[in-house]
Amino acid sequence: MATNTTTTLSNQYQNYFSKKLLSYAVQALVLDQFAEKAPLPAKAGHKNITMFRYGAPSNSAIETLTEGTTASGTRSLTLSKIEKTLIQRGQVMKLTDVLTATDLFNSLQQSSKTNGEDAALDLDTITRNTVIGSNVAGTAKENGDGSALDNSDTLTEMYADGGTDYSTFDAVTKLKVNRAQPAKNGMYVAAVSPQVLSDIMKVDEWLNAAQYSNVQELYKGEVGSLYGAKFVTTTNGWSSVYASADDDRFAYSVAGGGGRAAGKDIHATLFLGQQAYGVPELGSQSPFSPKVLITDTADKSDPLNQLITCSFKTFWGCLRLNPNYYVVMRSKTDSLA
Repeated sequence: MATNTTTTLSNQYQNYFSKKLLSYAVQALVLDQFAEKAPLPAKAGHKNITMFRYGAPSNSAIETLTEGTTASGTRSLTLSKIEKTLIQRGQVMKLTDVLTATDLFNSLQQSSKTNGEDAALDLDTITRNTVIGSNVAGTAKENGDGSALDNSDTLTEMYADGGTDYSTFDAVTKLKVNRAQPAKNGMYVAAVSPQVLSDIMKVDEWLNAAQYSNVQELYKGEVGSLYGAKFVTTTNGWSSVYASADDDRFAYSVAGGGGRAAGKDIHATLFLGQQAYGVPELGSQSPFSPKVLITDTADKSDPLNQLITCSFKTFWGCLRLNPNYYVVMRSKTDSLA
């Protein structure tokens, strides 16, 4: 006797698709909030970001005065100029008319969101790589081209060979010695990876951000403080684990890092004072909100209007304002992540 089952009548069954989308990993990006913003108005006649700095205080021209005698010397002002040529960055995503007419999810809306997230990651990475740089002889590179660092910069680099807790104290001390102004409330800022942060949070003197008396003044991503530095976590911190051969300049050098060669699991933490680095603030288009362009009309290249493009573009560049106002701390981590 025949028995009807879900197998014998399987053609009536169809897959059910839930419209609830699963979340995906988004980077925690923090460097934009610590940058000095320099305007570049439209029609300015150049593509450079330029900033100026007067010389530091000095008592070298001060002399002991004699009654009735004119001072023999005068004090001269010095003004230095630093600049960086901006580059234009962009990305294009294409969708067919059939896709947008039949898709279960709004592909065009997601394309716009993805462009924004990709732009933020790209610009944060450019900023991070410029600020980190390297002093390693023969491998110091600017923009990955092998040339010396812009403006003859020499970076303030330290290596956490004695443990990340003691190195935090050393980095803050170095910033004070360099007369770097604290970022906020007398505290410096440390942009740190979750792996290094897990080591630092084990120190007894660690203070969680939730224990602050004024939690309203927290930075984006701030998790706590130690030895005069507020720690802000970023998932886009530099690590040798994900570095390409062109990024070896960021890793420990054999001479500078306790015998650790490039290619090891090295993380770079940035300890920042005020005016450490700068980024553009364009008058015609804001780099922090990239211009997203959606083209959905027919043209000579697409006469039947079969394609929709969703894209973004922006100008960007990062300029080290004063290498003495930040410290690049390279360290290994005990984290298993």
